[in-house]
Amino acid sequence: MRREPQHLLIRGANSVKIELYGVKDPNISGQLVLAKEKGFFEEEGLEVECRLLQSGTVMPDEVMQAKVKPFAFTQTPITTLILQDRGLDVKIITPLADISGTQQVIVRKNSGIVVPQDLEGKKIGMAKGAAVYIAIQSMAREFGVDLTRISFVNLLPAQQLEALQRGEIDAMACWEPWTSKAQAVGGKFYFSGSRSAIPGYEEAINWLVDQSVLMALQENLQRHPEVVMALIRAFKKATDFLNENREEAVEILSRPLSIDKAELGKILAQNKYSMKMDNLFKIGLLSFRELLFQNGVISSKPEEKALYTTEWLGAVDPSLILVTSEEALEEESEEFLEIFFEEAGEILEGLERGILTLEKTPGDRNLLRNLITGFHTLKGNSGFLGFDKVHALSRQMEETLKSVQKSEGTIGQNLITLLFSCLDALRILIEDYKTRRTSEYNIAPLLEKINQLSILSLSGAEISLTASEEEGLELVKYEEQKLREAQERGKKVFQLEVEFAPDWSLRSAGAFIVVRKLSLLGEVIKMEPPLGSEELKKSDRFQLILASSAPEELIQRRGKVAAVVRNVQISPFALPQLAETSLVDTRAVPPGQAPSYSVEEELDLSSYTPTPSFLPAKKTLRVDYQLLDEIMNIVGELVIGGATLSQGLNKLGSAFPAGEVAKLIEPLIKTNTMVRKNLLNLQESVMKVRMMPIDIVFKRFPRLVRDLALKRGKEIKLEITGENTELDKTIVDMIGDPLTNLLRSAIEYGIEPPSVRVQMGKPSTGKISLNSYHAGNQIIIEISDDGRGIDLARMKTLTVENKILSPEEVEKLSIPDLFNLFLKRGLAINRREEDSFIVGPEIENAWKVIEELNGTLEVESQPGEGTRFIVRLPLTLAIIQALLLEIGNRIFAIPLSLVEEVLRISKKDVEVIGKQEVFQLRGRVINLLRPYDILGIPKESLQDEKLFVIVVRAAREELVGIVADQLLEKEELVIKSLDNKIVKTDIVSSASKLGDGRVVLILDIPTLIGKAYSRE
Repeated sequence: MRREPQHLLIRGANSVKIELYGVKDPNISGQLVLAKEKGFFEEEGLEVECRLLQSGTVMPDEVMQAKVKPFAFTQTPITTLILQDRGLDVKIITPLADISGTQQVIVRKNSGIVVPQDLEGKKIGMAKGAAVYIAIQSMAREFGVDLTRISFVNLLPAQQLEALQRGEIDAMACWEPWTSKAQAVGGKFYFSGSRSAIPGYEEAINWLVDQSVLMALQENLQRHPEVVMALIRAFKKATDFLNENREEAVEILSRPLSIDKAELGKILAQNKYSMKMDNLFKIGLLSFRELLFQNGVISSKPEEKALYTTEWLGAVDPSLILVTSEEALEEESEEFLEIFFEEAGEILEGLERGILTLEKTPGDRNLLRNLITGFHTLKGNSGFLGFDKVHALSRQMEETLKSVQKSEGTIGQNLITLLFSCLDALRILIEDYKTRRTSEYNIAPLLEKINQLSILSLSGAEISLTASEEEGLELVKYEEQKLREAQERGKKVFQLEVEFAPDWSLRSAGAFIVVRKLSLLGEVIKMEPPLGSEELKKSDRFQLILASSAPEELIQRRGKVAAVVRNVQISPFALPQLAETSLVDTRAVPPGQAPSYSVEEELDLSSYTPTPSFLPAKKTLRVDYQLLDEIMNIVGELVIGGATLSQGLNKLGSAFPAGEVAKLIEPLIKTNTMVRKNLLNLQESVMKVRMMPIDIVFKRFPRLVRDLALKRGKEIKLEITGENTELDKTIVDMIGDPLTNLLRSAIEYGIEPPSVRVQMGKPSTGKISLNSYHAGNQIIIEISDDGRGIDLARMKTLTVENKILSPEEVEKLSIPDLFNLFLKRGLAINRREEDSFIVGPEIENAWKVIEELNGTLEVESQPGEGTRFIVRLPLTLAIIQALLLEIGNRIFAIPLSLVEEVLRISKKDVEVIGKQEVFQLRGRVINLLRPYDILGIPKESLQDEKLFVIVVRAAREELVGIVADQLLEKEELVIKSLDNKIVKTDIVSSASKLGDGRVVLILDIPTLIGKAYSRE
């Protein structure tokens, strides 16, 4: 039966009286005594009666035997575990101090104990269940000491001191101040939880995580939360005072704790007084749970959540809660990987720009050094995470470039091409790792080419079968080379198998701790399973290859992290015999020659487009784009609501122009005007956040132009301007492929081969210009070249052959007319006529996407002089300026960016040519489009002799007039997407809501015109 505890809690007029238990020990109860002496309890409305026990080991018995239980008490987590096992529901509410350094082993002078093995056959005085035993266990594991051959005598600290002086024990294991007393009478410090003085191993260690804590009965936590928080606040004041006023704290604590001031100062210096509840606290707590269960002190292992609570400490100061749940740790791991992938993208983009520049200035040593740094950084980051293939490829390129740097040679074209191929492979590999798949991409052929081309022969960097036959740990040969280099520097190579402790569930965090500690002793060359992998999270062990000059015993000790690691097996790692290799492989590369291979053997660069996920991360706060969309929608609704309110207030003002109502309405109208203005400013600010520089798209093109030009045997210079022009991210995400297609057409079919250009009197190097700029509420992107121009004669011939127009009709068409005809009638052909530049599938595909974005594609060209593509796009797809019109009884909107002119014409001005209605505008013949049938709206017999006509631009030189019943107004509309289950037509692109609540449909003008042409 669980005993129902009683507790002392008496409420007075201005305070609450409670009893606290502590220990007459600065390690355990320094803050308790200080809070009492300094009046911090009284400041928090608490009248505290303190009972200080002589030893913490008797705390469980004292608490259990007390008829009136203390409200709370200070001790180590051992007391928490013992009391819970005895049926008393207590929980830790805050840590107080890390006291690992005060848990010590002192050996008797002339005891004969030098090395740890000397402890076997000796007697050690220690209280049963003392925390210091964990440090002794850790020491024994690392030095191979048999604990069963040590006699542990159950003695309290005072008894240990007496027994040590009488020579009845050889060592004592307890805590300060008793260990200092032991040293004062001739004892010698041997080790503590955090420091070793063992001869030959004098260093900082991590054999024990021991903390003093404040715990309370669960009943008190539930019934008196305000008292619990007041208690925590008082302890926090004491902790801050202790850290900020150490000398004064010594003066205050010396008398009630009955400790000499000098001795007390020494003890306080060994502790770290902090109330942070972090993962170190968690490790120590779980270590004690394992220790007590294994030694039979407790009968079962309680769940972690039953041992402590973060609720009250977090309520007092949230910054003190740093303990991480396994779920939170997984989230942190995901964030860490996300940062790696973003940085990898930035590195690859920087490398690509650098290689492009290096190709033009192959002797630039600073640029070469920057490339080496880039590959080195990528190598280090990927190696730490276990992304072996990225590591291998980056390492090979780093070494190859270093060899060029040392030789003071210049970069040849073959190496430039190889560098680009490596970048392509790295992108593929990183994308594979990013999606949590083990990459199956084979880098062996690429590594072989690096070996053939490099000045330094790296003895074959392809994936080899070299492995530890017993464990199956596979190495790549660059790792073999790394280990051989370490051996040449006098280092040894070890293979470690690290087994997690059974209770340690945070695999990734534990492995990270082990790797970090071992990295202080040498270089971790290999880890399997890789850090952060799903395989590691499910495994009970992992393997390491370590190159180090440290003793094997020290490596093993460092690897055995308390509470995290159960066992570490270490053995020498034997490398296979390889033939000696020369720094210059004269067999692979004949003197004066460089290995040759075709560009066609590389990746298919003609279809290569950098993965969007590797766009550089801005050095700003990252916000999910969907969240921006949500904010934009909310702001849009507020703007619409504000407009509705304005209309209502204006109507009220008109209805009540004078009197009391008018006086009430006037300030409301002013306030609403101010609110609407602020809402519009907010809307504009959100829009700015959505805007991104088009450079995100443009920066992929230098590489594309370089690769395609090389593949086609052409010399092309790309000039980019206006790369900082901003537009909506939605458009940025979609415009990349269309621009790539237009560029590819210019490269493959627009620019002539060098020999042809020279014959034509042109420079052998062709030029392509890419420019962008704002024009009103549009962005204009121009792609121009100085090539052969569009083949007008060939396109006219194809038009006649396809029986679209007669020879006479086709002769009247200009290049823009032909261009539009080819696109709208589907005449683009899949051809490989490199001596002819016409509309191909690349241009047709680009046009389709641009129209989806409510944009237009135009062309200007002069035979023999070049071609210019002009792309017009709206700045954003979220808000548009639109012209509202009425057709039938319905309201529609046309994007203002497409409207050239609005006018009224007489019905007498309308003529019919064939089946098409037209009218003349300043000498131009304009097709007239009546949208009633297409929109499914009955035609109304209009009595008015004049028609409202909106002249829209179908293409650069093609205008179309759309008839409307009424023109309403110009309006800024917030775009709302439409569910295709509700609106089953592509003539309407989206919708919006007006201030009066009416819904307006936004017409897709290119589709509307296309439908009209198809009907004809």
